[in-house]
Amino acid sequence: MNDADVLRLEGELSDEDRALLDQLAEGVAARRLTAAAMFFLESVKPLGFTGSQVMVFLRPIVSILWPEPTRWDRLQAILERRGAIELLLRRLEARA
Repeated sequence: MNDADVLRLEGELSDEDRALLDQLAEGVAARRLTAAAMFFLESVKPLGFTGSQVMVFLRPIVSILWPEPTRWDRLQAILERRGAIELLLRRLEARA
């Protein structure tokens, strides 16, 4: 995926979606798991859409643990878009 596609996707995301990706990157960086997360995300980048569909499959289990998993749903909607993992990787790199 080239830079123009990533920038286009960045522009298409809402402010809430960008804030959610920033919060996720901050949480990973605060736990000092940036390198592990980046390695994992780079290895599953081609499976981004499939991962979002796994999140749909796991939604009933997540709703048992969290009564209102709206952030889960928003993250799933973001990840089903091509290039979303690259956006998250760039946010992680900025915090490394």
